[in-house]
Amino acid sequence: MERVDIRNKVGAVALVALLAGAGTALAQQTAVTGRVTDSSSRQPVVQAKVYVGGTTLRTLTDQQGRYRFDNVAPGQVTIRVEYIGYRPTIKTVTVAAGETATVDFSLLFAPIGLDAVVVTATGQEMQRQQPNAIHRADAADIASKAAPTDMADLLNAKIPGVTVQESGGTSGSGTRIRIRGSNSLSLSNEPVVFLDGIRVESGASSISVGVGGQTPSRINDINPNDLETVQVAGGPSANVLFGTDAANGVIQFQTKQGKPGPTRWDVYAEGGTLNDVSTYPANYRGVTATGTTCTLVGSVRPTTPCTQASVLSFNPLQVNSPFRTGQRQEYGVAASGGTEQTTYYLSTHWNQELGVYPVNRERQVSVLANMHQQASAKLDFSARAGYTSGKLRLPENDNNSFGVVSSGFLGRADTVNQGYGFLTPAQSYSIQTFQVIDRVVAGFQGNYRAAEWLSLHAVSGVDFLSRQDSKTLVPGAIPAGFSATANAGSRSSNPFQIYNWTGNVSAEASFVLTPTMTSNTSAGAQFFKTNFHGVTGFVQNLTAGTGSLAGGVIPAVKETTYVVATLGKFIDEKIGINNRLFFDGAVRSDQNSAFGVKFGNILYPKLGTSWVISEEPFFPRVNALNTLRLRAAWGRSGVHPGPTDALLFYNATPVVVNNTDVPGITVGGLGNQSLKPERTSEVEIGFEADGFSQAAHVDFAYYDKSSSDALVARTLAPSLGVTTTQFLNLGKVTNKGVEISATARALSRPNLGISITASAWGNRNRLVTLGSGIAPIIFGLGGASQRHTPGYALGSYFMRPYTYRDVNADGIIDTSEVTLGAAPTFLGQPFPDHGGTLGLDVTVRQHVRFYALLDGRFGNKLYNSTEQFRCGLANCRAINDKTAPLADQAAAAANLKGTQAGYIEDGSFTKLREVSVTYFAPDAWAKAFGASAVSFSIAGRNLATWTKYKGIDPELNEAGQNNFTTADFLTQAPVRYFIGRVNVTF
Repeated sequence: MERVDIRNKVGAVALVALLAGAGTALAQQTAVTGRVTDSSSRQPVVQAKVYVGGTTLRTLTDQQGRYRFDNVAPGQVTIRVEYIGYRPTIKTVTVAAGETATVDFSLLFAPIGLDAVVVTATGQEMQRQQPNAIHRADAADIASKAAPTDMADLLNAKIPGVTVQESGGTSGSGTRIRIRGSNSLSLSNEPVVFLDGIRVESGASSISVGVGGQTPSRINDINPNDLETVQVAGGPSANVLFGTDAANGVIQFQTKQGKPGPTRWDVYAEGGTLNDVSTYPANYRGVTATGTTCTLVGSVRPTTPCTQASVLSFNPLQVNSPFRTGQRQEYGVAASGGTEQTTYYLSTHWNQELGVYPVNRERQVSVLANMHQQASAKLDFSARAGYTSGKLRLPENDNNSFGVVSSGFLGRADTVNQGYGFLTPAQSYSIQTFQVIDRVVAGFQGNYRAAEWLSLHAVSGVDFLSRQDSKTLVPGAIPAGFSATANAGSRSSNPFQIYNWTGNVSAEASFVLTPTMTSNTSAGAQFFKTNFHGVTGFVQNLTAGTGSLAGGVIPAVKETTYVVATLGKFIDEKIGINNRLFFDGAVRSDQNSAFGVKFGNILYPKLGTSWVISEEPFFPRVNALNTLRLRAAWGRSGVHPGPTDALLFYNATPVVVNNTDVPGITVGGLGNQSLKPERTSEVEIGFEADGFSQAAHVDFAYYDKSSSDALVARTLAPSLGVTTTQFLNLGKVTNKGVEISATARALSRPNLGISITASAWGNRNRLVTLGSGIAPIIFGLGGASQRHTPGYALGSYFMRPYTYRDVNADGIIDTSEVTLGAAPTFLGQPFPDHGGTLGLDVTVRQHVRFYALLDGRFGNKLYNSTEQFRCGLANCRAINDKTAPLADQAAAAANLKGTQAGYIEDGSFTKLREVSVTYFAPDAWAKAFGASAVSFSIAGRNLATWTKYKGIDPELNEAGQNNFTTADFLTQAPVRYFIGRVNVTF
């Protein structure tokens, strides 16, 4: 009899039953498929996120916008689609077992509101989930209607809480950017900038040769025409996961990407003019009958007064103007398209701007290539490579004795030397100052969906900048009587190489914990490294006809190298309840090479919540309020010390021993082994709401920031025999403020559309303490015009006040009629503390578009040192002309007694920033030469200014993008642009 193994028999029966059960279960499953497109263009939306409600199933659309889910339980199925810049859409369908359901989606563009999708440190997330205010600007729309000349134009007055401060009107000059005020006394207050996920160098001032104050910014290397969107996260509570340096805010630029389909060509050409439209003051000189100088003060002095017979006046900057009508032109072409698997965007731009100075010109060429590859259903990656080449020639400007404007401001009241006080325009223009750059920003991003609940992300990239600064004073071009050294000629040539490396890896796990509760857990690491190397070379007594360092003598050479690296690890947990109540908790740990060796690492925590209360069953349904979201967040971020602030290091120096130079060293910095990063904590609360059938949108945010461990340079006793100061973590700074933005479709009809945008903001900046025993830090133009003083805003103006009275009623204010205060007092702060914008966008018959932007900034003062210095040299009206207002005469008299308080003036202003008109040609025009769309636009910039400021313009700074030093001193004013543009699409 055959023996049967009962274990095998039982196993076989169990296997058959299992397979049969599985077959039955599979037979009962259903599939859902569909396509996602743009509601306007009908083009596929690629890489949109698609979810099956109540499950862990999710996927991304392919290059045709299609998606598919298999093994979905039969019955009622809810599908949700999300994509950045579009309104998330939900559809529900009932499907029987074994059937395949088709659910297509047509997404509506939604750059703002609850339905927008934003970019965070861990990827893309819905606006409704964010516990912070995240502001976005449609860069492509701004570029098409306003023709921005650089990134400063693109950002200026577009986002509440972001203050863009230009320094003047020199072509190629930079800008100072503040987000929610200034946090640091000693370190940079500029925001961190990311370009397509890669952190890039964005130094506010990037030059090594002196030209005055108006110097380039690296943020302007990015061409605005390549951008799709700009996103700004203002404070530490929003930027915890970006780590050290994010306390000053984060700006993210996203460039354009291709879409599947035939190649689309976008071509544009623009050209225009720029003009100096300022009214410059004349030079004055009171004279006696014999022609000797006789000022008002001199005419009333107690002893040997002079008798003023007449007042001479001449205006060299108006009569012998150094300015010309500048020109700007730019041309660009972009191609985009692709297949289901591969999409691309390629572009190139060429622009040239000839400034209002004949020697001021800028040329820039840029190329960008973006590629996205859908390697498989689970794997996709994208790559970008951008190259920019630029050449800039800068004039002498601002606080600069070689400058044309300074020579005119401080010039003569007659026609000798064309009325210029120092150099004539031709002499000043002989100085050759150039900056040449080559810059590459390249990166790679990959996404791998290891499972329906697990996604892996990676970003790597490099920003490389090669920069050459040079300045040549041609021998004999500057008169020897003015400067023998300059007449002998000199040459500076300074090459720099700057590398910024970015590397991020992260994983995201998503779970449906219950039918009403979801969980998203993210963890990862971020690495950032800056490698700076530069050589500065200088020679004097340049040989005529040469243009290199080899042609001079008395050389001076210096080489600088430093490396700063940050390694951060983070974990973030988000809980969602009913897709309307969200909780977020995160922590990041950072190590940085600039920290003191005894400090170690730092933790940055975050807590936040977002509640779409309008979706709760109890919320009243009214047309005036369609949606309402409440949010609150707390978090901390920081700013690392300078590369060598914590280090003990030495400088090489020659030492004479026995009449022979031998190598030696001096202490370069004492360092501080316990030096910590500056830490900024922030609480933010706010709301956003939509009303009147989504026609109106309002966003409100209140923030309270506190920056502790601020670096303060403590003075050391000279007897120590080392450096004079040492950085310690002693200070504390606070910023409190509000940000409000609103948009409204005031009218929406087929033949007329009117949209209004408005914003308002306010910031209260205060220095709380400098540390025990630390006296106020005094600095500024002239060495003592500004201070960091506890209880006041950073960089506030302090000077001795004065009073005056025309005692003898002779119409002249003498120095004896001016009484000075006992000590310097607070006179105002250099940064505006509140402001607002108002924009209007009107479309008529879908063919004509009118756009205008008004910008106001208030609460700040500006040191009019131009007029103060002129009066000190006795060539201003107030010290020569008896008809000048008494207040101006008193300021001039007080200036002679040692206080410049009369020149701290109201710097508030309202400006008509931009106006443009665009005509969208009929389709027949475009088809006539094979195009699909044609538009023409004319844009004007800096069209009008309303201000009480007495100088030529309140939007000036002789110190360029200096952290705090702010003054108007012999500075060229912003210019007025008119630009015409043609856009053609094939």
